[in-house]
Amino acid sequence: MISTRQISVIAVMTATCVATNYLLVGVVNVKFMDLIIFVSGLTFGVIVGSSIGALTWLVYGTINPYGFSLPILVATCLSEMIYGIAGGVLGHLGFSGNDNPNKMQMLTDGFKFAFIGFLLTAIYDFITNIASALVTGLPIFTVLIAGILFALLHEVSNAFFFFFGVVPLVTIIKKVFHLTRNR
Repeated sequence: MISTRQISVIAVMTATCVATNYLLVGVVNVKFMDLIIFVSGLTFGVIVGSSIGALTWLVYGTINPYGFSLPILVATCLSEMIYGIAGGVLGHLGFSGNDNPNKMQMLTDGFKFAFIGFLLTAIYDFITNIASALVTGLPIFTVLIAGILFALLHEVSNAFFFFFGVVPLVTIIKKVFHLTRNR
């Protein structure tokens, strides 16, 4: 059963994701949303993280300045959930970084999270590009090749955001929500 606290977290974090998406609407494939969803899963678990991922795309994908497509909306909602699920699983395994890390530990955690962010984004881009190819009727290979630069921008920017953002954001969320290890 989902608690009132979890519903509140889902609402606040979804609103944060949607707001930052509109803030960066002019910058294609560079968004804080994936980081926020991953960290939400890491700190609050799979259900909360994946819910934020799906709800963010339900709102942003429906009222999207680039247009609306139901099949692509379904693909992005489901694919975005990957960040929350991965974060939730890693958080459950205790992989959320040290509470009082030294500089070397912060660097090590940063590289781990950057790699995770890059990998999750590559999976997301692969799935959503295939969905786009199927919707448009273009050959999948053509769409994947044509989307390489956009995908790389997305993957590299997320690696950067995950490197610098996961540990500080987890720390802030723990303080704001007074978490010890609530799931």
